[in-house]
Amino acid sequence: MDTKKLEALLVSAQTGSFTKAAQALGCTQSGLTHMMNALEQEVGFPLLERGHYGARFTERGAQLEPAIRQFLEAGRELEAQMAAIRRQESRWLRVGAYSSMAVHWLPAVLQSFRRGHPDVRVDVQMGGIEELYGWVRTGEVDLAFVSRQDDLKADFLPLKEDTLVAILPDERRYDGWRACPVSEFEGREFLMPALGFNRDIMPLFRRHHVHPRIRKTTVDDPVVISMVAHGLGASIMTELIMTGQSPASVKVLPIEPRAYRELGIVVRSRRELKAAVQDLIQCARETIDALDERPMNGNTP
Repeated sequence: MDTKKLEALLVSAQTGSFTKAAQALGCTQSGLTHMMNALEQEVGFPLLERGHYGARFTERGAQLEPAIRQFLEAGRELEAQMAAIRRQESRWLRVGAYSSMAVHWLPAVLQSFRRGHPDVRVDVQMGGIEELYGWVRTGEVDLAFVSRQDDLKADFLPLKEDTLVAILPDERRYDGWRACPVSEFEGREFLMPALGFNRDIMPLFRRHHVHPRIRKTTVDDPVVISMVAHGLGASIMTELIMTGQSPASVKVLPIEPRAYRELGIVVRSRRELKAAVQDLIQCARETIDALDERPMNGNTP
């Protein structure tokens, strides 16, 4: 039932005049007449008597008046409760992120965001690729800082390219190398970082028809780096992950040809973002663009 028509019905009966009711409602008299005709057609019987004396409830219309008022009051109460929930939600944001982005980007982003939104609480959860995309789809987080995954459905907002780098044992044969050809991984033991990072690495191998012997891991990045240092294989990470890490026992080289993952923010739908989320996204863009290279520690992905 259209609440606008019911409101117009009550105003018409209360004022006793379609002309006065139309003025009170801010519509034309013909528009009000059309609404009342449509309402009576929907109900199935006349609700108003109209004549030279004006407009007043029919007998059946008068019987419905108390229920109509209760219906409209319930609707106003529902709107008030929904508005209260929206106000409450606008003061709480849930953010997901890769640990590397949480370490290197989020502190500066949230510091900047808090200046303009001191009353907004921001909770941060870290996870892997599939996990974070899943949290966005189910609404467990409002947005997530991740890499682009076109097969995982969500709206992706790009921020920055993150170059992939080879993590190799510190062997003399790599002395003088400025880059590591992707073919170097053909047939060799490869330590795959955890938390779904294979989604960012495997496309590189497929594009260049390289087939390493993949060894999946469930450990964090420093452990993978240590395993490489002890001759247990090679690996691939990114410049962001390696920021601030200076492992003397491994070689860290850009991959040739250049490869990267595209980092950004995913949301369930960019058309349904609450104002605080939009502000955080804009703040992230501005902050990350302005960030200088600074030594920090980080983990995958």
